[in-house]
Amino acid sequence: MSNNRIYHALVPDAPLHRRTEGDEPRDGMFSLRNKANSVLLQKAIVPGLQEPTLISSFHGSIDRILFCFPSWAPKDQDLAPAYQSVISSLRVGTKFVVAHHASIKKEIEPWFKSAGHKLDDVLFVELPDYISLTDWAEDAYVALTDVSDGSSYLMEPWEFKRAGDALIADAVEEYTNIKASQSPLIFQGGNCLIGTDFWLLGKDYFADTVELLQQQRPPVAVPDDQNIDEFTRKLFSKYVDKRRKLHLIGTKKPIPIREYIGTKSGSDYFLEVAGNGVGTFQPIFHIDMFITLLGINNHGKFEILVGSPALGDKLLGTQSPFALDDVYDSISESLSELGFSVKRNPLVHWPTVGKSFVFSKLNDMASQPGYEALAQAVKELASAGATENSIVRIRDWHHITWNNCLVENSSSKGRHVYLPTFGKAKANLRPVDVEMKSIWEGFGFQVHLLSDFNKFAERQGVVHCIKKYLARGN
Repeated sequence: MSNNRIYHALVPDAPLHRRTEGDEPRDGMFSLRNKANSVLLQKAIVPGLQEPTLISSFHGSIDRILFCFPSWAPKDQDLAPAYQSVISSLRVGTKFVVAHHASIKKEIEPWFKSAGHKLDDVLFVELPDYISLTDWAEDAYVALTDVSDGSSYLMEPWEFKRAGDALIADAVEEYTNIKASQSPLIFQGGNCLIGTDFWLLGKDYFADTVELLQQQRPPVAVPDDQNIDEFTRKLFSKYVDKRRKLHLIGTKKPIPIREYIGTKSGSDYFLEVAGNGVGTFQPIFHIDMFITLLGINNHGKFEILVGSPALGDKLLGTQSPFALDDVYDSISESLSELGFSVKRNPLVHWPTVGKSFVFSKLNDMASQPGYEALAQAVKELASAGATENSIVRIRDWHHITWNNCLVENSSSKGRHVYLPTFGKAKANLRPVDVEMKSIWEGFGFQVHLLSDFNKFAERQGVVHCIKKYLARGN
C-alpha cells in the first residue's frame, strides 16, 4: 500500500474511493506486521456467539445479497452500467438488501425493475447523504449465522477506517433481522474466503490482530499460559467461524518491494508506483483479488483458482516487472501442500502512465518530511542519468483480476459464475476475457459475462468487492 500523502501528490488524478483507502501504508505497518510475524512463526475466551458459521463464498444459490450505492454511484457513467450488469445477471427471485444514500433511491430503483426483479424483493436501507460511503460492500464486516439459533449477523472488526462504511452494518440491523456485532479482531471481508470445512484469511490481518493484542490496552487480554497465535485463532473461532478450520494465506517473510522505484526505458524516465495494492505478506492486499473457490471436483478434492501474472503476460505478450510472480507461485504451492487441487489463471498487473514531473521537483519532494519513501527512487533516477530538467513520468500499477467474481455452485440452481470483463474499454485485454470464459466453462460453469470493470480495478477492487452474500440456498 502506498502512503496516501505521497501517492496523491504524484497521482493527483487518481480515482476516488479506492478500496485501499484507510488501510495503513506498507511502511507504516511493515515493522509491526513483521514483529507479529515472529510470533506467528512460533507456534478464558470472551463471551459471544454460540456457534458462528460464515456464509460460503461459493456453495449454494445466491439467495440474499447486499449492495451499497453512494450518491455518486448512479452518476458515474463508467460504474453505473457495471452495477446494473450484476443486478441484471442475478436470477429473478434473489433477495436484495441495498444500503444507499437517501437522495438516490429514485435513481437506483429502476435498476432492479428493468432487470425483472420485484421491488418486494429489494429492501432499501437509507443512510443520510452526509455519511461518507463507498461502494465496497464486502469489507466492513463478515456475514455469518449462529447455527445454535439460526440468527444472522454482520460481524464487524475492532476497527474499520475506510470512510463511513463502518456504519452500514448498524443501518442494516435497523431494517432487517440481521444483527450487527463487533469482535476484538482485525479483518476485512475481502481478505476472507469461505470453503466447505475450511476458511482462508489473508495473513496481513492476522498479523494485525496479533499486534492489536500486544498493545498496552488491548480489547482482550491474552492469558499468561496461552501462546498468542493459538489464542488469536481461538478468538477467530469464537467470533467468526467455530466449525471451519482456519488457513492463513501469505508468505513466511515480508514481501521485499518498495512503494516507489525509479527506472529508465530508452530515453524515458519513470517513477514506478510499484507497491500500490501490495500487502505485507500478500501479493495483493485482499485474497479475493487473486484466489477463487470453485468447489469439490470429480476426484473429491476442493478446487481453487489462483491468479498468475506470468500467465497474463504470456497471453498478452507483455512484461510486468513488479508483478511478484514468485509470491503467487509460493501461495499456490502452499495451497497444494494443504491438499487442495490448485489451478492457475491469468491475472494482469497493469500500468497507467500519469502526470509528469521535472526531476528537480521530485528531488525537492523527497527531501521534505513525510516524503522519505521517494528518496531511493530519486537516487535511482539520478543514477540512470536524470538531470535537473529531465522529465519523469509517473507509472501507477494496479491489478486487473478475473478472480474477483461471484461463484454459485448450487445443487438446485446449477453452477454459475458472474465474471467481470475488461476488454470492452481496453481491447488488448480481450484475450484474457475469452480465456477466462473458456476456463470456467471447462469447469462446468455457466458463464454470465458482466459489463466492463476497468474503473473498479483502477480503485483496487472488482465485482466481488461491491457485494456481500447474506444467505445461500442449496
